[in-house]
Amino acid sequence: MGDLTAADVYGRLRAACREAGSQQAWAEKHGMSPQYVSDVLNAKRPIPDSILSALGLIRVTVYRAKSGNRRIAA
Repeated sequence: MGDLTAADVYGRLRAACREAGSQQAWAEKHGMSPQYVSDVLNAKRPIPDSILSALGLIRVTVYRAKSGNRRIAA
């Protein structure tokens, strides 16, 4: 599996909620309030690790050099 964007994660969360029958059903299944899940889906809250974990995902921070920057040895 490759890297995912935030949009990909939102898509997976929406799909998981549809499969569960509703946002409320998915939230309750994973011990979260439906309002919390709704806030995440509406970008009112950042995507928390608890939702990533429930989706089978982990957060990974990646740093990349801008194109044209030369590499500096540490």
